[in-house]
Amino acid sequence: QNFEENQAHYDLDYSDKKNWAFRYDVHDFKKIIPKNYKLKNDEIFDISVFYIHPTTLFSSKKWNADTTHFSNNNLIDLCLENQASIFAGLSNLYAPHYREMHIYSYTDTINGIKAFDLAYNDILSSFKYFIKNIKTDKFIIASHSQGTSHAKRLINEYIFVNKNLLDRLILSYLIGMDITSNEMSIELCEHPNQLYCFLNWRSFNEYYYPLDWDYGSNYLSVNPISFSIDSLWSNKKNHKGILFPNKKIFLKKSISVRNEKGLLWVNLPRNILINKFKSNSYHKADFNLFWVNIRQNLIYRLQNYNL
Repeated sequence: QNFEENQAHYDLDYSDKKNWAFRYDVHDFKKIIPKNYKLKNDEIFDISVFYIHPTTLFSSKKWNADTTHFSNNNLIDLCLENQASIFAGLSNLYAPHYREMHIYSYTDTINGIKAFDLAYNDILSSFKYFIKNIKTDKFIIASHSQGTSHAKRLINEYIFVNKNLLDRLILSYLIGMDITSNEMSIELCEHPNQLYCFLNWRSFNEYYYPLDWDYGSNYLSVNPISFSIDSLWSNKKNHKGILFPNKKIFLKKSISVRNEKGLLWVNLPRNILINKFKSNSYHKADFNLFWVNIRQNLIYRLQNYNL
């Protein structure tokens, strides 16, 4: 069916706790941390994180989720456990519910654009609440897939034009969507200790060029093990483990990756545990494959900045 304009006739109230998938002052961050990850050596920084989850709307007949989609949604819970958990316990983590667009919005440009705008308006509204209510001066934006589409727009259209906000945004994880060299108004992170920049990668099997994704010399990618932008394979000994669906981290020193024309090629080991997960695309595991590396690099960046 065509998009119905009256779907957007009301705004969500983000002072209502029910409209947040996670809020550090409401939820227990330890519930989303991997079961075998030791927190004792992690530092709590005076910083807040605004996390935008990827698409979880696959079976609805509507172009956008409604608020009933927020309750007891196992897919959103998995997003928190597999992705947002990287920032939990290090920061004041916020993750808004939003009336996300249906997965089919990507293939119907007429209705899809309207559905995207409705979802983005929720993101903008929740971000305004976030900025008004956080107790920290500095903040990070983290996102994946559809969430990254919204995050890119939020940064380019709302944050970049406000110098005060731009000065407070110290890092952006814009993961799982293509980004061209001239698309973002902020800089790409080129070094492992750099701040005031963004990171981006899209994970695929080694030597695989996807038919349904754009890539080329003008597309960007950061290596999430070495955190460099070169095209060298990372050393497996520097890989710190994979977060599996059972919420446990295994297989340290098992993955090597390299940047290739805006794609991240992943070399996985020959392992019984890994074999059932092997695929040409590792889009769903963009965070899982490098969970510990991302978290430890974030700590390194923030300690280097002495926050």
